[in-house]
Amino acid sequence: MLEPLADLERHATERPEAVAVVTPRREWTFGRLRTAVLAVSARLDSAGVASGDLVGVDLPTALEWIVDLALFRLAARSVSLRGVTDPSAVDLDALITEPGRRAAPAGLAVEVDELWIDSSLARGDDPPPVADFDGDDAIFRLILTSGTTGGVPKAAAYSVGALAYRSAEQHAHWTDGRPELTLIGLSTTGGFHAAVASLRLGVPYLAVDRITAETMRFAADRGIEVLCGSPAQVASAIHAADGAGIALPTLTEVRLAGAGPTAGLLQLIDDKLGVAVRGVYGSTEGGGISQRWFELGDDLSAAGVPLAGVELEIVDDAGMPVPPGTEGMVRYRTPGLVSGYLVGGEVVPFEHGRFTPGDRGTLTAGGELVLGGRDSEILNLGGVKIDPATIDEFALAFPGVIDAAAFALERVPGVSEVGLAVVTSAGCDLRELDRQLRARLVVGHPTAFWTVAEIPRTRLAKRMRGMLGEQFARLPR
Repeated sequence: MLEPLADLERHATERPEAVAVVTPRREWTFGRLRTAVLAVSARLDSAGVASGDLVGVDLPTALEWIVDLALFRLAARSVSLRGVTDPSAVDLDALITEPGRRAAPAGLAVEVDELWIDSSLARGDDPPPVADFDGDDAIFRLILTSGTTGGVPKAAAYSVGALAYRSAEQHAHWTDGRPELTLIGLSTTGGFHAAVASLRLGVPYLAVDRITAETMRFAADRGIEVLCGSPAQVASAIHAADGAGIALPTLTEVRLAGAGPTAGLLQLIDDKLGVAVRGVYGSTEGGGISQRWFELGDDLSAAGVPLAGVELEIVDDAGMPVPPGTEGMVRYRTPGLVSGYLVGGEVVPFEHGRFTPGDRGTLTAGGELVLGGRDSEILNLGGVKIDPATIDEFALAFPGVIDAAAFALERVPGVSEVGLAVVTSAGCDLRELDRQLRARLVVGHPTAFWTVAEIPRTRLAKRMRGMLGEQFARLPR
């Protein structure tokens, strides 16, 4: 039996009245959750979902988690499509989605909402026997990613063995049993493991779908001690709580994933929350790789020492390890690494069992990883390389700038520029921002500015710079 199912069975037997899943408006005890999973698995089995099928799920978080567990019971492979803009990396056998919503093509479509779940409980269908996955190498879930693949959608193949390893080790850097609000959804590896850990540890999984004042009031009422999300998500949560006058008196830690903090975010956390900040460096493919604690004034490029079990190295363009202090490409191996990418129905493993996420960096003599930007994001202007993240951070520190993203732009064929998209409050002086950026960057300063309603981001809130470049290249000069 897959580990999360065994954990659910254990808690449902020993403490059925304890809360397992809770939303701002509803909750399921462990006993009720087990009953729901059995009922949903019976109904999906009747609908034609079979062992080995690849099933896309596009549902609100709490319902998605119930359906995921039911699919695991059927030994069907799941892939979350919530928030996914391009599902082309997978060819689905079935799709489970909200009524009237179709996120991707599939031979079988099942429309699910809370009424469907409740009616499944009332039907009383006998659930089929548990269909187990075949060994540690079996793929039980696909996780769509483009953040580490240069914007190209790929499906990371997650094995039963990798799940077992990550579940056993993640308490050291991820969910550890304290009351926690995770803003990252189930379509990400971090969000998925927050839910998995809730079953392993027997604590409530707080399932939310948006960052609003209602969400933050819910978090306060639940007495959260940890707030987890990407830097952009955490900033949105702080502003939502502050704008509604909501305090988080029990909070002791903010945990960041997907990207490191900016100086401005650390200041915001210090001003509004006054709690410790932990950053976890990792990827969909490898899980958590390193962690560190941040304080005001720290070097924000330092990502900490590798976690136990992680073999991390810096390599040159030929794939050969370089000595400490020499910059190169980050590469690592861990027992929790996914099996590879699904290509044409087959899993293609990573070369030599090591993953290269596209980050540049160095290792200090003491073994700490210091990041130097993403290779796929570095802007090359006539041989001069610019890290757009440095422009983002400078812009974010400018009065009136709420969000920002620098990107490569080619409005005239063959002529590369740097563009800057900004979200601003009323009265922001972009001419002064332009003047300061030109003074700071003799080469590589932005030559085109646009104000936008929002910066396009991935599910982990990483800036979609390529999309911005394509959009604004079409605009008239």
